[in-house]
Amino acid sequence: MSYGFTSDEAVPAAPTNTVKLPPVRQKPAESTAAAPAMARVVQAGAELGFVSRDTTDRRRPGPKRKEPQDRISIAGPKRVLDRLKAYCDGEGGLSYCEAISALLDMAEAKGKE
Repeated sequence: MSYGFTSDEAVPAAPTNTVKLPPVRQKPAESTAAAPAMARVVQAGAELGFVSRDTTDRRRPGPKRKEPQDRISIAGPKRVLDRLKAYCDGEGGLSYCEAISALLDMAEAKGKE
């Protein structure tokens, strides 16, 4: 069996019943009258106090890092982690890293006494 890849077999004739497709619709050209109309709409909105919601300045979140960064993942008893969270909240919303640093500084100061 050759599956039609050899040249010694006869090539089947093209089918006579072809499907006629509708013509392709072309996209209408954009109207140049729409631009002045849109400008009038924007101006009227600005006069009424509407402002654009589009953001023009995109900034990366967070401060620039001044030293190399690392990560840890802490799993522990809920009561201990709740105490750390309460400490952070009580100190005015410290980050966990700032709280750990403050607690380590207190431990070092206590050790030097």
